[in-house]
Amino acid sequence: MTACGKKGPPLPPLRYVPGPAVDITATRTGDEVRLQFVLPTRNVQGEGPLSLDRVEIYAVTVAASSPNPPNRDLLTNTYLVGTLEVKPPASEGDTPPADPAADTRPAAGEKAVFVEALDEAKRSPQITTPAPAIPEAVTAAAAAAAAAPPVTRRIYVARGVTRGGRPGQPSARVELPLVALPVPPAGVQATVTETALTLAWIAPVPDLPAAAAVPWRFNVYAAGSTTPLNEAPLSTTTFERAGVTFGEEECFLVRTAIVSGNATLESEPSDPVCVTPVDTFPPAAPRGLAAVGVAGAVNLIWEAGTDADLGGYLVLRGEAPGDTLQPITASPIRETTYRDTTVVPGVRYVYAVVAVDTARPPNRSPESNRVEESAR
Repeated sequence: MTACGKKGPPLPPLRYVPGPAVDITATRTGDEVRLQFVLPTRNVQGEGPLSLDRVEIYAVTVAASSPNPPNRDLLTNTYLVGTLEVKPPASEGDTPPADPAADTRPAAGEKAVFVEALDEAKRSPQITTPAPAIPEAVTAAAAAAAAAPPVTRRIYVARGVTRGGRPGQPSARVELPLVALPVPPAGVQATVTETALTLAWIAPVPDLPAAAAVPWRFNVYAAGSTTPLNEAPLSTTTFERAGVTFGEEECFLVRTAIVSGNATLESEPSDPVCVTPVDTFPPAAPRGLAAVGVAGAVNLIWEAGTDADLGGYLVLRGEAPGDTLQPITASPIRETTYRDTTVVPGVRYVYAVVAVDTARPPNRSPESNRVEESAR
């Protein structure tokens, strides 16, 4: 059999471009906007090493009466507001850097942050074209869906670019409403338990009736940090953080937040609250104390405690009946057994054990169960 196919021209090489950045959000605090997103990990074509050199940030402010621009108009040099360099993936044969931590550029799959100062010029609408009239035949529902948003807003988009300048797939948009920021909360207080720190505050009172319809949310920050301690804005006026470092001062502040889609508007910070936790929490009382009298001594045994800051045990003794129990160990012992050789044979003694922790001064637990015994 003879072939009848025709050889065609060679195909052009596949030109890889990066996929979209994901999990994009924007938070406005005062006159600063923090845009956060996760860098792509694969190309649009889904194969080959990731082709990503940098990420371009585009933003435009749209008047309340204007429709949002399509990407073909938005993703232009006119609205390019910044560029983030990306750490390139390591290639076979590359010499490892002398100090990897010195390269602070985000890598593929990592979170990237872009900060924009929201000055008066950026708050002023750049797009002011009125929305087109809606035909009367359009249903009320469709008309509502097509209507322009009621407020001026700033729109952000991120897009990866290859080293050769080929643009990748744009991210989802963030629409940040340019409205008055909320009022900060008041009366922030901190309380401490042995294992956690709890903050509580008073929600602000809406200054306008329309503001009452917007549910307040809250973000909690450690002083000096730009990342909230809470994973998502809180709908309650309390926050508990697990873990306490006794003797170390920590300061916190709270911001009121308005959430609109993937955009958040934050108030100025509350007055900071500072707390230095003090360990006043005793360990649990020892359990299962038992005593056995032998010739010239009384042997004691009890269950080991499980407190993380357990410093040891004190053994208490008194003569029965009714004597006040006093320590017979000069300092805490780590063992859970004790042999009392200072007894007088035939005299009946009452024993108990208390646990102490490593705090200074140490906290002392309640007594264990009491037992009576005498030496033979």
